[in-house]
Amino acid sequence: MKKNLFIVLALIIGCALSSCKTYKASMSQPTNDPVAQKLPKMDFEWFTGGDVQGVNVDFVKNIIRNEVNHNVVSSDGQKQGTIEVTCDRIRLKQNLFLAGLSGGTLFMLNLLGMPFTSTKIDMDLSFNIMNASGDVVDTYKYSTQKKSVLGFYYGKTADVVVVEATKEIAKKFRDEVNAKSKTLIAKLENDNGDAPTYYAKGGAKAPVKKKAATKSDVDSNIPQSKRAAENTYALIIANEDYQFVDPVNFASHDGEVFKEYCIKTLGIPEKQVRYCTNASYGVISGGVDWLKYALDNFEGSKAIVYYCGHGIPDEKTGDAYIVPVDGKGTNTATCYSLNKLYTTLAATKATNVTYFMDACFTGANKEGSMLVAARGVAREAKKERLDGNAVVFSASSADETAMTYPEKGHGLFTYFLLKKLQETSGDVSYEELAGYINRNVKKEAFLINEKPQTPVVATSPDASSTWKSMKLK
Repeated sequence: MKKNLFIVLALIIGCALSSCKTYKASMSQPTNDPVAQKLPKMDFEWFTGGDVQGVNVDFVKNIIRNEVNHNVVSSDGQKQGTIEVTCDRIRLKQNLFLAGLSGGTLFMLNLLGMPFTSTKIDMDLSFNIMNASGDVVDTYKYSTQKKSVLGFYYGKTADVVVVEATKEIAKKFRDEVNAKSKTLIAKLENDNGDAPTYYAKGGAKAPVKKKAATKSDVDSNIPQSKRAAENTYALIIANEDYQFVDPVNFASHDGEVFKEYCIKTLGIPEKQVRYCTNASYGVISGGVDWLKYALDNFEGSKAIVYYCGHGIPDEKTGDAYIVPVDGKGTNTATCYSLNKLYTTLAATKATNVTYFMDACFTGANKEGSMLVAARGVAREAKKERLDGNAVVFSASSADETAMTYPEKGHGLFTYFLLKKLQETSGDVSYEELAGYINRNVKKEAFLINEKPQTPVVATSPDASSTWKSMKLK
């Protein structure tokens, strides 16, 4: 009997030892298995959202980034796009009861650092390959589930399983890109190699000439802040080159210069500024998710959201929508709800959120014509509900149009926003900023366009009594 018990015990220990795995730093290093024909040099972007529990997402992010940069994209040449990775779901579970049980039943193995545990991970990752214009060229979605075989792990127990799951998904992505590499490279080069074509009013074939931005006084002599705004995060969306409707003249220039003021004048660390130009629906959604994650996970954080581009109202409800570059003015399902933006960020732990909206939501474009040919008149968008501690600076009111300032190469609203930041080095109250923008935009809109444009400020109930004294820095 004793002999049989000894044999059984030996078999159990042998099986357990055979399944032991040690986490080593080298496990998370990139696998040397590049695709046959690497994609052009590309940016790497990471978004975290959805169901994430029990995992250090930065650990996963670094593994994926290393795999992509080492095996999938070339390190040479000019960047031709972005590989955007979204962490949709990661859940790591460990059965601590088994670990405690093993302390009494497998005492010697525990002395060796091998507790009996049960570890399981579920992981969903999405990959978007986008060209330089932000258009999605190809999309990949992967799911995997990993768990310990007999449960014996030592070293960093969870990290072993996380690395195995992450590497498995990275390999699937690498293999699929390998099979499509020639086609993907051709699409990236064709999409980025030619000057974009713009079409008027919902896809009519008449090309629309886009106006080039001129050098403005606010584009240089940008004040430099001596202190860093460590708790501020900025999301900048500048949509200019639309696929189905007229371009928004100077929008990309507006966004680029506002980004410079965020970093230099307001002192926001560059890694805390996300700039999205010519953003599709997916890019806008990903940017909002990025900002939401930052506001929820970093104490005392506040946000600045800047949007320049087209906006439209829903013809039935009056709800306002941001138009992505691949959106259609006739279909709000292809557009991003302004109410969704406000409610998503209001639900975060942000101390305050400030919006600058250089767009009108009436269905008219910045040149005064209708965004959608079927609409004969501009419609006033419904006022969206604001919650939390939020302040919205809008370029125009009621059924007015947000105009451009061709002489300065900017939107009229954005130019005077930048001008005031330049004059004050960003040290200006919201009341003073609002008054300055309002006075100057109203005056120049009449002198340049002979049309009214009246910037307005809207606040949430929580900010109604405090917004005037608030500042950006």
